Amino acid sequence: MSVENTQKQQEVQAIIDQLEFKILKHAQQTIFKNREELMQEVKVLIVEKAYEMLDDEPMGFFEFIEKEILKEEIVF
Repeated sequence: MSVENTQKQQEVQAIIDQLEFKILKHAQQTIFKNREELMQEVKVLIVEKAYEMLDDEPMGFFEFIEKEILKEEIVF
């Protein structure tokens, strides 16, 4: 396992740890037998989105300017 991959795993785990209380809080609003499944589904979605965001390269300055200029030109 590469150092970069290990670092990503640690970052994703830190995100889940920070959201654990909120996940539990909202899961308690569901039926008891569905809570664990709901919590696992939410965590899976968080992991998927976190890896997606960590893999994305941030936009460069000129990419950002180009995107903003194109967005203004498209407005009718």
